Amino acid sequence: MPRTRNQRARDTALNGVSKAYLSYGQPELSDQLDKRGRPMIAYPCKMCPKKISRPTSDSSCSNLNKHAAICIGKKNQSETTRSLAALGITGTGLIEPKEVPQLCAVWCAEAARPFSALVDASHKAILHPTVIKYLPTRKAVSKDIHKLYSAIQEQYRVELQAHKGALYLGADVWQSPNGVDILGVVIYRLKERGSGPFELEAMPLDFIRLSRRHTGEYMAESVCLVVEKFGIQDKVHGLVTDNASNNEVMVRELKRLKWPHFKGKTHWIRCFAHILNLIVQTILRPFGAQKKKKNSVTGLATDEHSGSASEDDDPTGQIQILAPEEELNSGPDEDSSAHELGVDLDDEDEYLSEGDLEEGSEEDEEQDRYTSASCKQTLAKVNNLIVSLYSCILIKSFFHSYIRAIAKKLRYSPNAKAEFVASCVAKGCKTPHNISRDVRTRWNSTNTQLQSVIRCEDAISTWQRHKRHGVERKYHLDDSDFDLARDLVQVLQLFYEITLQVSIASSARVSNIVVFIDQITDHLSTVVKATTKYPPALRNACRAGLKLTNKYYSLTDESPVYRIAILLHPSFNDEYFKLAAWEPDWITEAIRLARDMWTTHYKPRALNVPSTSRTATARPQATGMLAGLSSAAAARGGNNSSDPLDIWLSGGLILEDHEPVNPLKWWIQQKRAGNTHGGLVHMALDILSCPERAFSFGRDYVTPKRHRLAHQSVSRGMAVAFYSKNNKIAPGVLSKWKEGCVLEMKAKQKGIKRKRGGTCGTHAGTAGTLSGGTRCGMRCLFYMKNGRVPGSTGAIFSLNEETFQLPS
Repeated sequence: MPRTRNQRARDTALNGVSKAYLSYGQPELSDQLDKRGRPMIAYPCKMCPKKISRPTSDSSCSNLNKHAAICIGKKNQSETTRSLAALGITGTGLIEPKEVPQLCAVWCAEAARPFSALVDASHKAILHPTVIKYLPTRKAVSKDIHKLYSAIQEQYRVELQAHKGALYLGADVWQSPNGVDILGVVIYRLKERGSGPFELEAMPLDFIRLSRRHTGEYMAESVCLVVEKFGIQDKVHGLVTDNASNNEVMVRELKRLKWPHFKGKTHWIRCFAHILNLIVQTILRPFGAQKKKKNSVTGLATDEHSGSASEDDDPTGQIQILAPEEELNSGPDEDSSAHELGVDLDDEDEYLSEGDLEEGSEEDEEQDRYTSASCKQTLAKVNNLIVSLYSCILIKSFFHSYIRAIAKKLRYSPNAKAEFVASCVAKGCKTPHNISRDVRTRWNSTNTQLQSVIRCEDAISTWQRHKRHGVERKYHLDDSDFDLARDLVQVLQLFYEITLQVSIASSARVSNIVVFIDQITDHLSTVVKATTKYPPALRNACRAGLKLTNKYYSLTDESPVYRIAILLHPSFNDEYFKLAAWEPDWITEAIRLARDMWTTHYKPRALNVPSTSRTATARPQATGMLAGLSSAAAARGGNNSSDPLDIWLSGGLILEDHEPVNPLKWWIQQKRAGNTHGGLVHMALDILSCPERAFSFGRDYVTPKRHRLAHQSVSRGMAVAFYSKNNKIAPGVLSKWKEGCVLEMKAKQKGIKRKRGGTCGTHAGTAGTLSGGTRCGMRCLFYMKNGRVPGSTGAIFSLNEETFQLPS
């Protein structure tokens, strides 16, 4: 029986004396053909998945030996040079040289490091060899930050335009330490990560230098520039700012732009953290809170007695929780768990004067524990006590008239601190053994300070009388001061708890704003009515806070967002309005506003189903038992309306362990499950993702060593820093951008010109404004090289008189 080619190949391998066959498995017939058209024999390699083919008529092993030598060499090399990663030890890995400029730019921008820090000898000693070899210069790093700014903004612009859902803007203005006035524009949105979880994103869009007076018109013009730059004017559903008067003008000017979902004041969300601060400062004002005075020469606001350090002038402290390392306390016994938040109080008109109060309680200096007059100096005494403990820190915040007195006390402050701690230990006071400092722009620091006074009351009474390390007699705290501290802590505790709730990052609590205001109203009303528990001085102060609370409660009627958010809360619904004793007309109006929004923007379109003619037949009227069943079913809801909003309002309340559920999470779960509730799910996600407070960004970018930065470097550097912190800078972004720049230069050199009259569908009408002023031609060439033209309808170019069109 004649042997087949496979059999002959196997026999050759078995009978062969060459060691080449040891590296291969059993041969098999290959799909490849030799030059005569006959199938070849394939030898599968034992060290790799590759098969080496050889003609059946050829018995040479040269190709087999060559491949085996290559595989054996690779195996030996991998065994002798085993990496740390193969042993489970991770490291920096390989770094591409073209990635070094981006790594250096991000390193400098994200932590606001000076560009010169890159070349420090101590820093270079810990750098990767590849980074050291390709380390850019300071000027190159600065230019790379500008390029990253342009590249990331272009990517984020495409991402925002593809976003489905509401976008909310936040705007805030502050001055950097080097004197640059900056407008920060922040975008808030509910972001869905594919099939992953939803997350609330607060992302700075851009930072703009303000070169003129901060009028509402100028700020509206600047905000409009940013919004149109990203092309999101059709998606903006609201604006979140503080209560400054120029912001009201800005909202009015933005209304004139006629954005589809922004209707002016009805979509203006007032920062609730700022409102909380104004109410608390109104309560504290009678008890020694310092009012700012205008300097007759400069016109700048100054404090009569500053009891704070440089944080007083820190705009980022306006609405920012202090991290543990930023704690106001100083000393080994600091309480690292304290959280503090504050808002800048530049709006003197927001306060209520004594003339605004009516029916105030009369004070009796002989019978009351404390009066308004006696309390004027209480906080001043506490602040002076802190000077004794922290005078070395506060020396820079006083005027020249106080510096000499503080400098004299400075040499004794370490001993005063040691004596105070010893008194706390002797009296058994709870830790931390210190008195927190009060910062004007952070009212929570006042609450924390008062709590520390109560905690160390026994030690203070003893220590303040120390002849050498104590304080002057006029600053001694007496029983009335301690009584005031205890009462104020009771009043401020609710504000402290609410502030912590609205300060949680990545959260939106607009549905709780009315609830919070109701709680504050009830709390202050209780204090005002407690004639036997609290002296008239405190009740009058709370009456002032209550009046300001009612003012902002009435302002919530200007925006339907607050009421609609309560109606769409699974645990509130319209039942909350009934429990809060709202007038029936108010409840009806809230439901009408919700229905109008749902009908206008979220109601599903009816499908046009072709009607079929059917003969109408008379239905016999039910009688007897059937009629009774029909009436009973109607009474039990059997004939309820099919309107989704009516169905939602008639449903039961949803609680979790007798507590309200997280409304946003609940509606997200409904969307995941496919329950649209007749379009209400999209409306609820848009409304409930609205932020209730605005955060400031960017102040820390200008450190004392970076005061020479140009305004453009400041604004773009801050943007890149936050893009990096929000994981918006992917590897290779900068190198691709530079490749696009190279393409543009080559296009200029080769004489590539855009066809006269031709326009780019992607960037038509926006040349010179997108991505830091990059030309449209370069952008299109960049995307053409990378195989994509986002949003393009086709761009026509001329190449050597030959016209071609970019693909859509």
